[in-house]
Amino acid sequence: MNSKSRTNRIATLLFAFAMVFPAFNTAKAGDDNYGVWTTFEASKKINKKFKVGAELEFRSNDYLKDIERFAIGLSGQYKVTDWLKANAGYIFIAGYNPKSISVKEDTRWIDMNGEEVLFPNYNVDHSYWEKRNRVYLSATADYKIGRISLSLRERLQYTRTNSALIDEDKHRHDSYLGGPRPTETIEHNKELKEHKNNTVLRSRLTAKWDIPKCKVNPFVSTELYSRLDKWRGFEKLRSRIGASYKINKDNAFEIYYLFEKAGEKGKANTHAIGLGYSIDL
Repeated sequence: MNSKSRTNRIATLLFAFAMVFPAFNTAKAGDDNYGVWTTFEASKKINKKFKVGAELEFRSNDYLKDIERFAIGLSGQYKVTDWLKANAGYIFIAGYNPKSISVKEDTRWIDMNGEEVLFPNYNVDHSYWEKRNRVYLSATADYKIGRISLSLRERLQYTRTNSALIDEDKHRHDSYLGGPRPTETIEHNKELKEHKNNTVLRSRLTAKWDIPKCKVNPFVSTELYSRLDKWRGFEKLRSRIGASYKINKDNAFEIYYLFEKAGEKGKANTHAIGLGYSIDL
């Protein structure tokens, strides 16, 4: 088998895997999140070894109906060798938490006929913005096989979620057996959401296909999130398949489909359409 045939076979296997992977979904597809992720990146080369960059990001849930988060980041990249790059950066994230309801134990009441009636009790946490600060260090190794470019990125990131004081309503029905029919009372409180720390190792493998005489370059990637401060296996697994289009030497556009499988029990999976634009200044 010649090198061209071998390269084409590798590309076919990679893309077949990326297309099949999202099918390994949880059965509760109706509970999954569906969104749109958009990014804008700008970078400036300082010299042959070093460049700086900035990034803006917006994510939505339920397609474009609900905001998930805004983010802005700054980074610096150093080219160690032709095949190895080191990167460090900071990201500020503002995440939106919609109103949520937590169900409590129902109140039991017996009517005049001896029948049991249940009255619901629950808490309502009102929506609020959650602010996070993230720093990271990463190293990316590149290797080329024919027209397939492989890259492995290992990123160590630390995220601190700030504490937040939110509005909470407690809906209760107070009653005793044989007493009058319960009436609902609502107690308005302030609840303190404590700050949280999160340390994660993100391992991402990407394959890009350079098609001869074509500005469109397909790519696939799979990224594993491993929680380091509270080890319990993988936190989530993210897979992307898409293509980038090089408008000219300084501008590029990309579109992709993303599937993110949650590793924690009770967390929803995510499906997203991604749009990105990058410019070299």
